[in-house]
Amino acid sequence: MKRFDPPAHAGRRALLIAPHQDDEALGCGGTLHLLAAAGARVDVVIVARGDGGVDGGAGVEQREEESRRCCERLGTRPPAFLRVPSAELREDPGAAAGRLRETVGGERPGLLFVPSPLERHDTHRATLLAALCADVAAPDAAWWGWGVWDPIPAVEEAAEVDITEARSAKTLAIAAHASQNRARALAAGMAARDMEQAVFARLTGDEPRKAVERLLDLSALGSQRPAPATAADAAARCAAWLREHSERRVRSLWP
Repeated sequence: MKRFDPPAHAGRRALLIAPHQDDEALGCGGTLHLLAAAGARVDVVIVARGDGGVDGGAGVEQREEESRRCCERLGTRPPAFLRVPSAELREDPGAAAGRLRETVGGERPGLLFVPSPLERHDTHRATLLAALCADVAAPDAAWWGWGVWDPIPAVEEAAEVDITEARSAKTLAIAAHASQNRARALAAGMAARDMEQAVFARLTGDEPRKAVERLLDLSALGSQRPAPATAADAAARCAAWLREHSERRVRSLWP
């Protein structure tokens, strides 16, 4: 498996690109907290407008304020909001890419955290396409995919990050999204996933891990140059990456 050690990235700039307010914590909040604690500059961009959320009843201003509190608890910089309506993001990820490029600016991050191409949620996959088209990362940047709706499997392209020391911060950060967490128990559900991944982690230290986040190494996908000119081009690259990834997985299990 791959390795990702947050303290090794002290002083670097990391960027998380999230579809909705709450994905910044659910996706890899523990890893972000450890990066920030180690001295990395961690920026967060929320792409979709997020009005209502899954359960409805929450306005945009409320959800953005929840996201600000969430990032405070994670230790990242305050989030930036692109406020792209979800339907528009899904229909034209390329347009969102232009707004993402303007927001990130000229200082290109060396670490990029994006939705995994394995996510079943359409808006999450559209956000990945926007990130690929935006071309905002440094040429040698490491791209890591996180999962919310679908966990990252324990494959060779995955890294298992011990977030034991970040468990409380991640739980509190998710709980900051009260409009989304109260009815659906997101914090409890994600804590259970992190615990399950720790129990079955391939890489163990001297002491048993209590919480693990998995990240998918997407550097081979994100570093392809030139960057995709359209969302269709980006989608084709994702499909090709997934086919190759799946074929390697089959060969590793059934040579």
